[in-house]
Amino acid sequence: MIYLREIIIFLTLSTQADVYLHNPRGSNNRLNEKSANRNNANRLFDSQNNNRGGYNVIDLDDQDGFNANDPYADFNTMYSPEANLQDEQYNMVFQEGSLLRMTWTAQHGCGNAFNNCNFVIQFGCDTDNTQNTNFNTKSYQGLGIRMNIVNGGNTNTPDETDDPDNVQNTYNNNNNQNRGRHESEEFYAMCQNRDRNNGLFLADQKLKGSSQKYTRQNPNGNRRGLECPEERDYYPWEFPSPFRDVAWLGNDVEYCKTNIAPFSQNVAPKGTCAGPNGADDLPNDDQIAANNAAECADAQGSWETTDWGETNNAAFAEALCNEQNWSQANHLGNVDGTAKGGQTDGYEWWIPDFASLTDEAGWKCHEYTDNVAGGDGNTVAVSYVRGIMRLRYNISTMDYDPYQTNSSWNNDPANGVISPITQNPTVDIGTYMQGFRLAINTAQTGRTFSDRSHVFNIMKKPAYTNASPQAAQSQVAAQNLLNVNVRGKRGNIVQTFPAVEYDFEPNDFYMEQGQCVHFQWGGSNTHNNGNPAGDGQAGDAGEGRGGSDRSNIMEMTALRNSYPMPYDQYESFFDHVTCKRPMEATVLSAEDVKIVLATQGYYKSEADAQASNDNVDPLLNNVSGAFKQGVVCCTDTNTPTGDYYMVSTRNNNFSNRSQKMKIRVTESTGAATGTFEFFAPESITEYGTQ
Repeated sequence: MIYLREIIIFLTLSTQADVYLHNPRGSNNRLNEKSANRNNANRLFDSQNNNRGGYNVIDLDDQDGFNANDPYADFNTMYSPEANLQDEQYNMVFQEGSLLRMTWTAQHGCGNAFNNCNFVIQFGCDTDNTQNTNFNTKSYQGLGIRMNIVNGGNTNTPDETDDPDNVQNTYNNNNNQNRGRHESEEFYAMCQNRDRNNGLFLADQKLKGSSQKYTRQNPNGNRRGLECPEERDYYPWEFPSPFRDVAWLGNDVEYCKTNIAPFSQNVAPKGTCAGPNGADDLPNDDQIAANNAAECADAQGSWETTDWGETNNAAFAEALCNEQNWSQANHLGNVDGTAKGGQTDGYEWWIPDFASLTDEAGWKCHEYTDNVAGGDGNTVAVSYVRGIMRLRYNISTMDYDPYQTNSSWNNDPANGVISPITQNPTVDIGTYMQGFRLAINTAQTGRTFSDRSHVFNIMKKPAYTNASPQAAQSQVAAQNLLNVNVRGKRGNIVQTFPAVEYDFEPNDFYMEQGQCVHFQWGGSNTHNNGNPAGDGQAGDAGEGRGGSDRSNIMEMTALRNSYPMPYDQYESFFDHVTCKRPMEATVLSAEDVKIVLATQGYYKSEADAQASNDNVDPLLNNVSGAFKQGVVCCTDTNTPTGDYYMVSTRNNNFSNRSQKMKIRVTESTGAATGTFEFFAPESITEYGTQ
């Protein structure tokens, strides 16, 4: 086991750098702040990022942010087009088997010659019903992988305990105080009671304790949320983690295949000492401290192992390990590998099928079932899981061998050991001059940055009965449905930085006849970017009510234009596709879907617009912060091939900011599983010059 401990040193070992997840919306520990700076950098996890980054949680109301005392909407309120707006939170919803294009920016780059780096993308989900607050019925307490994820109603850090006997009370207190939570209370209690990995390289850092909450990057043992610092800083970890691996992207793909992927918890069972009754039994202090089966037996515990269901998947290493695109150091910008290098870094995640997500021998996500009242007057039962995405940006110096350097190289001058790196060293420059001092912080020459999304839902494909083939079209096999979202927040480029201004995500893609897109987005009502503004500019320049995020979709005749097409004068993309809400079987007419997309769901249909006594505000000020459910639109063989151009009328402000999108429809290849292509344009003529 000591060899495994040595080889993992490199994997999360940086100079100054930050990483920001833009789709799905990364929180950077934000919740609902009106300030440009986040309130609490220690709220849920250790990001190591600039305080200005991140996006607020999505609000359901049309005016106000969520109510801190009652922040969570029930399922019907969240998704029913007929439900009244409430000052509560909204969770984005994605369909199983659909494509979610994750995008981010990383300040120190990756795939370049300046550092050794990788990104680790992970997914976490509820392992049982969050609404069930009876702690005694919770699964996986003994393993530490229980998750009951909540965004939180305030920006306070959740309570913790190092006493296993007090875990239940701490869990109840966090629920009662509406504290946010990702990892479980027992996970952090285990972290504080287990001995740290003594085989890891510390350079000249002096750790102030011996448990897993002390690492070279965190020598003081500071706490952020309920995250365990050793699990955060080193990957793969040797104990059970609540996060499932989605992808690894880095410089050394072959090393990943031979030395990283085989130790992923997806394929390699991880063990820990649980209580005597098994995986659901919370261990005591002595059992938590046991590092192997023999020590666990001596402590009268039960040694339990767990994995994420890929133990017999020989192709896993190939699928997990991916080469990272080149990007510039010291630049939160775009990457190579996209057309003209014109898009942000990203990963195309095909969301697993629902059976895999809820398999007890696999991803272990809890299956929720709730009802939603559809706009067609029918009540629909919907099955779903609740989850978050975790992005880890790991970057290391190459001043020592990252694969072999271990604790035997820790600085110990009294015994003749000098660390290969030391704090702010003065070095001989080889001339008749004094030495020059280097800016080296040995707590950061191996460093992990991270971001996490707010909670979102993954829904099971509805089993429509007596529905037309067009209505059920989005149910076909994988590689058929693309999620089209909105990234960014209110403000100009300086006020939002290191977040970004509004854009569609993706904003430029191919789709074959027979493929579908799910248009959906949401935003905060409190993105005012006010003081404290940190080292940036306060303010929220833009259109509409201050602090509010809104978007819509209308069609244009060319991307260079600013005016949308009047739908009663032009034939539209939406005249040749079949659209519906994902949780309903009823097909929307072309007129209906144009009105729904143009008003971000304010009007449910053409008839609703005609009958309503209330007018939608021209700047969408009276529209919900959330585009409930969104709309799924499917092409078919009757959809004309060619390019279609979309715009958000509220946010597209010529010479200040652009929110436009191009969709290119191509002929069907005859396969139901054709892939989507991105970043299509290769010449200026492809952008439309009509």
